[in-house]
Amino acid sequence: MIEDRMFWINYKNTVVYTVVGTAISMFFTTIFAYALSKRRLVGRRFLTLFAVFTMFFNGGLIPNYLLINNLGFHNTIWAIVIPGAISIYNMLIMKSFFENMPDELEEAAAMDGMNTYGILLKIVLPLSKAVMATMVLFYAVGHWNSWFPAFLYLDQK
Repeated sequence: MIEDRMFWINYKNTVVYTVVGTAISMFFTTIFAYALSKRRLVGRRFLTLFAVFTMFFNGGLIPNYLLINNLGFHNTIWAIVIPGAISIYNMLIMKSFFENMPDELEEAAAMDGMNTYGILLKIVLPLSKAVMATMVLFYAVGHWNSWFPAFLYLDQK
């Protein structure tokens, strides 16, 4: 089995899909959670309720399969990593963490002339290492263990 060349190709694909999927998931989850944690965001409640709604109700297997095919993602890495790019549960955890950070930190940075992206990159993210590490672990294990999307969308040898 270990001497089989296909084993190592599949193992490499699993590692690549896990790393790329985790990076994409962390990016989108962090951006979405940070935006929803701001009380001044117009439509914040609607966006949160819409996200929670999608957590409980999804389109189903056949519409997802048709969407992946129509987007041209069939037999590509994107068919694996894009559909699961955001876990609403993980996003809500990060949103709660960001909401509990003192507003004074961001206000002080804004007074010093830092923009929203600078505040996120230089103030919020360095203080969020614990929740970021937890989310990386959750996403990496989720991507590593997800065999069903590959079973559905990758059929080329």
